[in-house]
Amino acid sequence: MISVPKKQGHLDGLCGIYAIVNALTELGESRPELLFATACQSLSPSRWPETLWEGTTLRDLEVMIKSCIEELNLDGISVKYPFRSTQPTSDTAFWTRFEELFSDNGSNKCAIVGLEEPSLHWLVVKPSSGNMLFIDSDGLTTKSKVSRQEIYAGQRRSNGQKYRLNRKEVILFERIE
Repeated sequence: MISVPKKQGHLDGLCGIYAIVNALTELGESRPELLFATACQSLSPSRWPETLWEGTTLRDLEVMIKSCIEELNLDGISVKYPFRSTQPTSDTAFWTRFEELFSDNGSNKCAIVGLEEPSLHWLVVKPSSGNMLFIDSDGLTTKSKVSRQEIYAGQRRSNGQKYRLNRKEVILFERIE
């Protein structure tokens, strides 16, 4: 089954919620509306309505993912935060470790990453022949291949890369068979 990423509106900050829906849908979950509702309902009432325009934090995503996995009985999905406690110290180290995450069972894995540039944004990615497949809720192309050379993992962009991601903000999803 080929999944089509769900898209967010142009004025909302719900990319984190859509990233969760798109990651789980990419791994075969067939109830996107229920995932969306479960994720939204799991956030504390104090996070609403500001979440609509401010967006979500890594902690928000953790809460929503846990709720979706538990409440929807997604026992066949493993979720890890590989760089939460120890982030790679360079762009090269990040990409080496990131690619290692996909070295086995890679077709049954995807990750949510936090972009910081060109804007704060959560999206789903998968390595694809030296590129990264962006499975995104925003933009004209919801599934697009981006050269890994265009993405910098670190504090500042170097060499004119178009995208910069936060080395800590990686959530790995795996369908366990």
